[in-house]
Amino acid sequence: MKHTKLYTILATIALVSLTTGCDKLLEEKPKTTIRVGELDPTLLEQTVIGAYEPMTRSRGRLWESTVGLGFELMSEYADGGSVQSAWSNYNNIMNNPNAMQQPYTTLYEAIGRANGLINRLDENTTLDNALKQKAYGEAYFIRAVCYFFAVRTWGRLPLRLKPVITPADVPLALSDAATVYAQIITDLKFAETALPPTVNAANAGRATSGAAKVALADVYLHMGDFTNARAKAKEVMDTKATYGYDLETSLATVYSPALATNKEDVFSLKFSQVVDRGGFLASYYADSRAKQAGFSVSGNKFGGIISVAPLIKNWDDNDQRKKFSLYTNYVINGVVTAAEIEPGIYDVRLGKYKDPNAPIDTGNGNDFYFWRYADVLLIFAEAENKLNGPGAAAYEAINIVRRRGYGVSMTAPSALADLPAGLTQTQFDDMVFRERGYEFIGECKRWFDLVRTNRAAKEIGDVRAAISIPTRKPVPNILLFRLPDVEFQNNPLAQ
Repeated sequence: MKHTKLYTILATIALVSLTTGCDKLLEEKPKTTIRVGELDPTLLEQTVIGAYEPMTRSRGRLWESTVGLGFELMSEYADGGSVQSAWSNYNNIMNNPNAMQQPYTTLYEAIGRANGLINRLDENTTLDNALKQKAYGEAYFIRAVCYFFAVRTWGRLPLRLKPVITPADVPLALSDAATVYAQIITDLKFAETALPPTVNAANAGRATSGAAKVALADVYLHMGDFTNARAKAKEVMDTKATYGYDLETSLATVYSPALATNKEDVFSLKFSQVVDRGGFLASYYADSRAKQAGFSVSGNKFGGIISVAPLIKNWDDNDQRKKFSLYTNYVINGVVTAAEIEPGIYDVRLGKYKDPNAPIDTGNGNDFYFWRYADVLLIFAEAENKLNGPGAAAYEAINIVRRRGYGVSMTAPSALADLPAGLTQTQFDDMVFRERGYEFIGECKRWFDLVRTNRAAKEIGDVRAAISIPTRKPVPNILLFRLPDVEFQNNPLAQ
């Protein structure tokens, strides 16, 4: 069974010991912060663990639940079906100010805890400096990761860098995206110098300097700063042994519900096969025969995949990722049985996350990845091509990922897996975009890729033209969510 330390031990003490900025933001009259004495090494450890907790708590979750599901259903190739139809109508949900209120408040709770930890460390005069530096690094990493998601989701938002302790701390003007990105970079640059290169398996899920570097590469990529994106990805590639990074040969290892971590894992939210300590994704996507079919203890049928979407329609059957991630039937008691679909809406199920041995639907052990080593290679391939065209280095980076996908040697050229030679810069860029779709299907990256590459209207339009109910995929007239009402109700400077 997976290690569960990060999200189970001493949670109550961790909660009381922190300033929880977002909690206070949601109250008309924020109370003063509850504090528990001077930090010692034990309390510091508990407090750091508490700063991670909002991202992975059971119910009221941030990425793994509402966002991990919703943003994947906003991909051009997915549909929420009758149960989650709201996520398919971009224009309605993104113009609804409260569609993302729960993730928003949970996000700011994590930011508030990171800020509270930083404040406690600033005040402390007794802890060993090495312990303080590592804790600072984790706090800045958590804050940066949260704001990276936030800026891509809402754009302008309050950039809270101090704890909310009194009512006077609540009013704060919104910052523009450029200002938020600048702070994210500052935080991650500090984190990459303060964090250790690795953590042991018992602490899997804790930030490392390698994770901070990969996060920086992704931030630069989303900003269109290909020079720095390439440089940071290349730095990680050149020193991958320092961080223990590489591609796993087996997809089953990468997505195992039982393993604590693997060498491809850069940073992920950790879930375990324990009641209310696991993830939901295996159950979300499976159908009513989930247990018999070997996918999950139960199935919710929260959407599926559209086979006529160009990305899916053109997916090579020889690519093992396709069979691993998608299915139309399964074997029950020796009988091939068609999976449950919604005709005219979606006709393929997403099976990337599998845990039939989970004790309950809140106990699926599949982790939720923010970054894998595959991210590093594909970030490098995209940025290198943007800067220098499709040379040998860009080809090799993407082809390594493709070779793993096709189940061939990752170190030798492959006529089956490798991209054709002679692609133009534009063609190669399209291939990287396509490859990211195949590699990261189900991992909540596609919507952000559609937006940052200015492909949203075209890709969604192509699917709209192919499906029988075009209204299921309206061309988006908005690419950022509206801030929820709770921000405007409590923050008089949010304009």
